[in-house]
Amino acid sequence: MNKLKIVMIGAGNLAFHLSKALTEENHEILQVYSRTISSAQILAAQIGAKATSNIQLLDKSADLYIIAVSDMVIAQIIEQLDFSNKKVAHTAGSVSIQVFNPEFKNFGVFYPLQTFSKSRNVNFKEVPVCIEANNEQFELFLFDLAKQISDSVWRINSDQRKKLHLSAVFANNFVNHLYFVAKDIISSTNIDFKILHPLILETAHKLLELDPKSAQTGPALRNDSESLKKHLELLSSTPEYQAIYKMITDDIYLKHKRL
Repeated sequence: MNKLKIVMIGAGNLAFHLSKALTEENHEILQVYSRTISSAQILAAQIGAKATSNIQLLDKSADLYIIAVSDMVIAQIIEQLDFSNKKVAHTAGSVSIQVFNPEFKNFGVFYPLQTFSKSRNVNFKEVPVCIEANNEQFELFLFDLAKQISDSVWRINSDQRKKLHLSAVFANNFVNHLYFVAKDIISSTNIDFKILHPLILETAHKLLELDPKSAQTGPALRNDSESLKKHLELLSSTPEYQAIYKMITDDIYLKHKRL
């Protein structure tokens, strides 16, 4: 694939890492758009691009326009694009390809399945990228581009991607919130959260070799009523955590009882 000229519509966590990955493969980010000019300027400065907060001033000479904004504003962005003959793709997991106006000649999805934070480096080669397009030629174009920055590229349609995104929310966002709860529970004991790091790492590493069913341990699986009772008593001052504990405990027990 020849060097591409790309416009990045968005300047958040995903746009930051995706722009870096693309520029490292010698593609040129011509321009970064964000509703907040300072956000566009910060990213643009790091990758040698121009910044704008006016979507009507998007550079019309790009080979590809990547919409990397929050799901709720993708449709609004697309409505404001005043061209239909360009290649355009959004990066959202839960937004259908049908969000694009059919008058666009080439449109699709370029969805990197990963959690991104600007403060933490990511090896994009290890990030699965899910591709979908409205025609075979553009799908191949996106697939080839994805293969340049990732060793894991998948053809995933909109229905599959919605369920994949939901699965990722459980596997990442919800699990991370449980880490928040775990840290909050021990915060009054003067125990450093780092003591849980080896447990967290081993839990993740096990899943590289075992499926979640085989990896499950703990009092809920064993139906250890004494431990469960003690834990619920300890959580009596935080009923919201008590409710989470009971709900997950019951689900673990019931699911594994059936299996």
